[in-house]
Amino acid sequence: MSSHSFQSAERMQPALLSQRQSPAKPFWRRLFAIATPAQRSWRGGLKLRGYKQLSNTTPIAPVAVGSIQLAIPLERGRRCAQPCVQPGQYVRKGEVIGMGDGNTPWVHASTSGTVVQIGPAFAADSAEPVMAVMLHADGLDEWLVRPVLTPPQSPESLVERALQMGIVGLGGAGFPTGLKLAGAQQPDLLLINGAECEPFLTCDDRLMRERAEALIETADYLASLLGIAQTRFGIESNKPEAMAALRDASRQARTQVEICPLPTRYPAGGQPLMIKSLSGRNLAPGARPAEIGVLALNVATLYALGRAVFHGEPLITRVLTLTGGCERPGNVEVPVGYPVSALRKIAGADPEGQLTQVGGPMMGQPLPDPAAVISKTSSCLIFAAERYLPAAEPAGSCIRCTRCVDVCPMSLRPLDLYAAAERDDHATLQTLRLDACIECGSCSSTCPSNLPLRERFRQSKMEMSQ
Repeated sequence: MSSHSFQSAERMQPALLSQRQSPAKPFWRRLFAIATPAQRSWRGGLKLRGYKQLSNTTPIAPVAVGSIQLAIPLERGRRCAQPCVQPGQYVRKGEVIGMGDGNTPWVHASTSGTVVQIGPAFAADSAEPVMAVMLHADGLDEWLVRPVLTPPQSPESLVERALQMGIVGLGGAGFPTGLKLAGAQQPDLLLINGAECEPFLTCDDRLMRERAEALIETADYLASLLGIAQTRFGIESNKPEAMAALRDASRQARTQVEICPLPTRYPAGGQPLMIKSLSGRNLAPGARPAEIGVLALNVATLYALGRAVFHGEPLITRVLTLTGGCERPGNVEVPVGYPVSALRKIAGADPEGQLTQVGGPMMGQPLPDPAAVISKTSSCLIFAAERYLPAAEPAGSCIRCTRCVDVCPMSLRPLDLYAAAERDDHATLQTLRLDACIECGSCSSTCPSNLPLRERFRQSKMEMSQ
């Protein structure tokens, strides 16, 4: 953190602390008593074989852009920023290349160079092509001259800053952080998700170890600005170094931030489960955490928000895990839009003919195209993934063993949901609470008949939303 940002934050503290000392008492405190350990536990889930040791032993390494072509996505889900550059235009690092409306985050150049064209490209974690700005990097990595910005001093200005700096949820969903902040309804609990329960991912682990001070600073700022009474980081207990780093940073900053262990059981980082583990509150299907007094952010999202708040820095890079069948596994800080083919060379990965899994083995997907690029929500590349992931086998018939019921962390009946989905019985799917499914894949992983349960549930959700 620069001295300027520290001084700016320090000047704000008296006003922010006065808000925090005497906030209007949120009505959540009348609804939720202190939860007992039993009330915070959840059933089901899986104990997965861990592969984190492949990539978590070395510090985060920056990726030098060099002279290469990037494809910076403008689109995420149903939201697409409108390009504000033209082919042939020279842009600098951090310059706006896509402007959003009031609900769409802006997009910025990840490095300096010349715009080649605007057209479709594959993002690593998207099954379909998305609109992107093709940028030929000049190798200079020259920043745009940025105005000196002080941290926002109202929730409204923070929302605007988050949208204009392109901050989105980095835990996978990519929901605009500005909209999440705008929808906060006097929360009394800030929960930071550092679970990282997928067995190969270590990007959040390294981020917490190496940048704990910045994470605690941003969490304190956010809680003070929004008048939040309690802040808790939730981290799986298999990350002792990350927990120790955050606790030390919290003590040094003299804050009341709590560092709380989560069960080392997949999917401990699923939002409803993380909230239950840390607060005892139940998030109903289709409900937002704000409705139960919670503001929940992924740890990488919190870090990106801090860079925007204290440094005026847009979201143009992310920490990414390189692992699996490669000579140089580890975590890299990579520009958004960087090609996977170049990362393959950096990692010393095996030939492109082998499977590359994007994200974890449970909720990730195969690389959609060899020319795909890293997006804001790309978290992991598992090279030569067939060495580690079981090959898909033909599906049989349900034998009613109920193993899927035993492992479902949301207490659903996947076998009955699957039967209804096969009949396209939407009424029964609603009765059986398909909307509560978090698509973790625990059911599919334990099914002895190899039924594609998660994929069928995902398809049915899409059909019912149309």
